[in-house]
Formats: sequence, structure tokens, C-alpha cells
Amino acid sequence: MLKVEKILLGVAAFALVSCSDISQVCRHNLSAAPWLQKAFAAGSHSENLPMSTVDAPMRDEAPQKVTWKQLSDVIFTRKYDEKMQLPMLYPSFSRTIKALNGKTVEISGYMVPVDPKGSVYVLSANPNSSCFFCGGSGPESVMALSFKGKKPEFETDDYIKVKGVLRLNEKNIYELYYNLDNAEITGK
Repeated sequence: MLKVEKILLGVAAFALVSCSDISQVCRHNLSAAPWLQKAFAAGSHSENLPMSTVDAPMRDEAPQKVTWKQLSDVIFTRKYDEKMQLPMLYPSFSRTIKALNGKTVEISGYMVPVDPKGSVYVLSANPNSSCFFCGGSGPESVMALSFKGKKPEFETDDYIKVKGVLRLNEKNIYELYYNLDNAEITGK
């Protein structure tokens, strides 16, 4: 039953973040939003959920540089989810973005604190004070990172450059729309 509770908590948190303005409760640290760190930990690591709805074979290749401006070429449609009984945002990625799916890419951004134990990493186009979770940015301005090998340690707003395999998510409400698998730090 605990696993079901974690999944429901993750869905509720993602719905809240996707469909409302939670900036009014943000205190720019994890103690202000413990439910958010639990939601990410529960939702992004569930074994029974599809990892992505866009098929992407992983390839080892030279990274293609990607910018947040490029990743903003997405349209979100609000659809009512019967299971959640909430409206959810579903992305429609442009052809340009879909062409990047499964490719090794390199992107720079700010680390946002989601999990104090360091098991959930989110890269943001903006610093913590104006990121998607605390400011007015959209969900296309954040990316989940799954590091290859040993997990590095970060401070809030560390500006880093990472490379990894981009995986798009069109339908799984338990994870972010952009995911970088086998991530490695390539610069600071």
C-alpha cells in the first residue's frame, strides 16, 4: 500500500505544480515544500510506470548542444484526467525537439534542490528564485537528470553543463517532460 500512496502523492504534487501557481508558498529551500521532494522521489523511480511515451534508443555519440530556447518549442494542452480528477498539462513537441529524442545532447543550467539526500536532480533554465517551481517559468524550463555512475554533490544554483541522452515524455504524469539519462557533468 505504501507504493500506491507514493504514486498518488507524486501525481498530486505534479498536478499542483503543473496546474497552479505555487510560487506563493515557495521559500527557496526544501523545508518549504517537503511534499515536492517526496513526489519526485516516488514518481520518477516507479518500476511499474513507462519511462517515456516517445520511443528513444540510447546511443553513444558526440553531444549536440541544446539551449533552453530550443526546448521551449512545445505547446501544452490542458486535458482533464479522469483518474486524477484534475486537469493536467500534456506537451506536443515540435519536430525539431522530437528529432533530439534519444540523442546525446549537452545543455547548461542551474541545479534546483528537490531531494536533500541527492537522489533526485533537476536542471533549470533559471536560478532557484525564478525556476518553474518557485517563479513564473513553464514546465519546459526544467529537466530531470539521471546520473551515470556516482552521484555528484551540488549546491543550490550551481551552474553546470551536462551531457546525456535526451528522453521526451508526452504522457507519463509522474515525471518531467524532459529527462536526461546517463548524465555526466562536462563543465561548470
